[in-house]
Amino acid sequence: MPEKPDKQSLFFGGKAPIAPLAESCEALSDWFDSGLGREILTQQLALVQPVVEGLFGYHLMQASVARQVDFAACSRINHRFKLSPCAEGQGAALVEFDQLPLPSESIDVAVLHHLLDFSPQPHQVLREAARVLIPGGHMVLIGFNPFSLLGLARFFRSSSPYQAGNQLRAARIADWMNLLDLQSGEIERGFFRLPLKHGDLLAKTSWMERVGTRWHLPWGGFYIIVARKEVARMRTIKLNWRGEKKPALSVVPSSPRIAARDRLKPLRPGKQNRNTKR
Repeated sequence: MPEKPDKQSLFFGGKAPIAPLAESCEALSDWFDSGLGREILTQQLALVQPVVEGLFGYHLMQASVARQVDFAACSRINHRFKLSPCAEGQGAALVEFDQLPLPSESIDVAVLHHLLDFSPQPHQVLREAARVLIPGGHMVLIGFNPFSLLGLARFFRSSSPYQAGNQLRAARIADWMNLLDLQSGEIERGFFRLPLKHGDLLAKTSWMERVGTRWHLPWGGFYIIVARKEVARMRTIKLNWRGEKKPALSVVPSSPRIAARDRLKPLRPGKQNRNTKR
């Protein structure tokens, strides 16, 4: 019998299971070293670094599937560290992102670079990142847009590592963030060109980048979501027991049936019902 093709394309249905980050990050790092990957990474750095520079705090955590990127180089936060899913990460601690070894509410800024795209449990990774953020902290998330020229290329050429991800929409990520008390702001997009490998051909399509940026078109190859953690705090109301006015105390029936019976109790002769409006 002929072997079935293992690649996923427009003509072969089904979805291959997502490999663990520890197994796929090396191939993804090599892809970001290619001509197309470097062009995308350059645009991401140009958009993310000004955002990170304007965020303040004491601790900044950045995690990426690429070993050669540093989004916090221009940050004003003193304590900056990297986390990596594979041992090849340069200057990074090796961790599992679905169980971060960090205390809750300990990080001021978290930068997630394509972690949700290539994680078998993207919702759990986002939950852990939200857990370690302090109230008022910020999360900067970068992901690939499946509804773009870059995302649609997976139907025709599925051998590239970046095409084996979860294909998560920015609106879906924003909904997940809302459930985790993360209020997302305006979504930034980039790389509106054709996903061409050669640098000369990419340079000829630079006009597409200018048009997409000027008109804020929704089919950019990647998106950037900046969210702030908003946690409702309970405030204790203190009663002034020493004042002239004391809090009114009344007996409340324990059963709604008893309360209804008291309200509907017939009037006795010579007495007036208290519930009757004057």
